Amino acid sequence: MLSRLKRSDPKRLQLFEIVGRVDNENVTSLAQTLDESIASGRNQLILDLSGVEYINSAGLRELVQIFKRLQRSGGTLTIVNPSEYVRAMLDLVGLDSVFEIHVDPLWDPARLTPNLPALPRQMVYCA
Repeated sequence: MLSRLKRSDPKRLQLFEIVGRVDNENVTSLAQTLDESIASGRNQLILDLSGVEYINSAGLRELVQIFKRLQRSGGTLTIVNPSEYVRAMLDLVGLDSVFEIHVDPLWDPARLTPNLPALPRQMVYCA
């Protein structure tokens, strides 16, 4: 995964650190945030889900929809360090074989773009 992202245009990469619960209450605002990134040309999204304590079917459905939108635009979706609960849900519904999932306790986004400006990073709080 890292080798593919390292070859990517840094202007197209966007890291989102998502924290909290991804459910019916906040999935729309999360989708809008991700859609804004895609619309601005940043269509190589990296979602750090280590801080997501809960995700329901609405959240999983939105991940699939974002994945499809990114594919249509020539982009990619990479999930990094999903929490134990999120990982279990992705496995349960078979999305672990659809999404590119990278688990690395030493994850460092700076490794993606050495000698370049820092990777754009945005925190998204789902409360």
